[in-house]
Parts: sequence; structure tokens; C-alpha cells
Amino acid sequence: MNLHRRIHARPLRTEATFRSILSAVIAGCLATAVCQAAGANAESSLAPVEPAVLAAGAYFGQKLPGDNPELFAPSVINIPGRSVGHIAFSPDATECYFTVFEGIYSNNRLFFTRYKNGAWTAQGPVGFLKDGHGFEPLFSRDGGRLYFGAAIATAGSTSTDFWMAARTAQGWSEPQPLSPPLNSAKNEFCLAQTADGTMYFASNREGGLGGLDIYRTVAKPSQPMQVENLGAPVNSEYNDGDPGISPDGRILVFYSVPKRPGIMTASSDLLICFDDGHGGWTTPVNLGEGFNTPGDEYAATFSQDGRVLFFARFDGKQSQVYWVSTTALERFRKLTPSPDKPPL
Repeated sequence: MNLHRRIHARPLRTEATFRSILSAVIAGCLATAVCQAAGANAESSLAPVEPAVLAAGAYFGQKLPGDNPELFAPSVINIPGRSVGHIAFSPDATECYFTVFEGIYSNNRLFFTRYKNGAWTAQGPVGFLKDGHGFEPLFSRDGGRLYFGAAIATAGSTSTDFWMAARTAQGWSEPQPLSPPLNSAKNEFCLAQTADGTMYFASNREGGLGGLDIYRTVAKPSQPMQVENLGAPVNSEYNDGDPGISPDGRILVFYSVPKRPGIMTASSDLLICFDDGHGGWTTPVNLGEGFNTPGDEYAATFSQDGRVLFFARFDGKQSQVYWVSTTALERFRKLTPSPDKPPL
């Protein structure tokens, strides 16, 4: 979920609201191997990602969207009166985990459902978290691990960190926190992953440009995994978060807040930028009407085959999930110049 935007500067998302969301749930420690896996191939070249072979019942039987954002799975995921944020599907799209919250981004819980014996199971909180308190799910590329965010008291810390549960013959294992440098003494949110294992996330850790910045993992031969701030022009002096990265690592969609130039409304908007081919990013541009509204847009997430972009929209009363074909994003490429070049 996008509860990290309650850290600073937004009328609906105050520091007090953010603190009220943090609830201790479970304990544990491990995941050094997970951190190594997250960045093991971060410098390898990115090959095109083949479209997934979708199983029967995938995406609740919904027809894949076109170039205009559509409400996703009405009456299935988007239920009247229920607010849904980040959503994640297994590689074959027959398992779905998603964030459900109440009010103004409070009481976040991680729900799930799966396609089994020709039908989707009843939706409900995950069993491996106390009362299901967690958010922002992410499947590993092979579907064998489930990452998520949670505020779980460990060693005296109550910051929001990344956690991981591994698939076993008996179901998901007891969740364990990821190791530094993915987790820090500050807050981490919204883990995303490319096909080569590079992780993208948001954090308000020390050394950032603004209240919340976007980072990614970097792997170098014979060195421990590191993380780097994406810097300008992606990050700004304001809050920039919810990084949605395409599987090939070439498209980045994220939200930013009203004070940042280019934000059209009094709420958060989705911005897009592209790999510039030289290790950096083009200047982000607003996705504009159709994507952004006077409400909050956030939670951008690519399907594992890169064909679909999911995002959430919160109008102050209810948050709903939308989806759109990623072919709709290509028209923005010519509008996102490299920082040293004017737009076409």
C-alpha cells in the first residue's frame, strides 16, 4: 500500500496517521540469502520477457485490458465499500495477494485468494500474519517467495520493513525480515523487481533528496549487495514512491506529491520515465488524464510478463484497482527527454 505517503506533506496523510498504521505483528530474523538473490544478477543485460502462459481462470477470468485504464475485476476485487491498494499475482496469475485497508489508509491487511479446482477461493487475511497485518505484496519471479511490507517490532525497532515468506510443501513459511541494505533503521516501502533480480523500493532513510526517495539494488562481483539512490531527475525534494518497474527494467512508473512540478492535482499523481540507455533515466512526465484524477493515484505494479500495469485510485472514500495494457505507456517515451535534452 501507499501508507508511506502519510509521512509528509499531505492533508490526508499526516505523520500521526502514519504512526497509527504501524502495528506489531510477528517476529523473526534471517533472509541474508534473499538479499543476495535480490541483486545477484543486477548488472546482467536484460533480455526481453516472454508473455506468461496464463492458466485457466487467470486474472479472475477477466479479459486483458486495452490502452485505456479499466476498473479491474468489478465485484470481485473492487467490492463496494472496500478499499484495495497494491495487488500482486503469481507468475501464472492464479494466486492473488492484495492490500485491504480502512478509512484513510489505516488498518492495512494482506488478503489472498487462489484459483483451485476450477474456482477462486474465498478471500481473506493471510494466515502467516497476526490478523493479516501487512501490505504491498510481491511475488518472486519463480513464485517461490512472497515479499511484503510490515511494521513488526524487532530488536526495539518499529519501522516499516520488508519481509519474506518462502513456499513450502505445507504452505508459506514463517515470515522473516530481509537483511540490510534493503531494510534500514528508517522506513521501507513498495518492493518491486525486474526479471534479472534487481530490486526497486522507496525509503526515507538518511541521505535522500526528499522525504521519500526511490532506490535500487546494485550487485558488483565479489562485493556485498549495495543499494543506490536513483537521484535526479527521478527523485526530488518531495515524496517520490511506489516504484513500479517493468520486467525488462526500462520503464519506471511512480507517484509524486502536489508540490513537485508537473503534478496536475492536489493529490498524488503517477509519473513515468524510461531508461535512457546510459545508466540513467529520462525526465519523468505526468501520465495525464485517464490515469490521473483529482484523487490519489498510486501502487503502480507491472505484471510479471510486462503486459499489464496495475495501479490504485483513492477518491478519499474508497480505493480501487485499475489495469491497463502497457502498450499505452509507449506514447510517453517521446515526451520524456533525457535531462540534458529538450522534449521532442
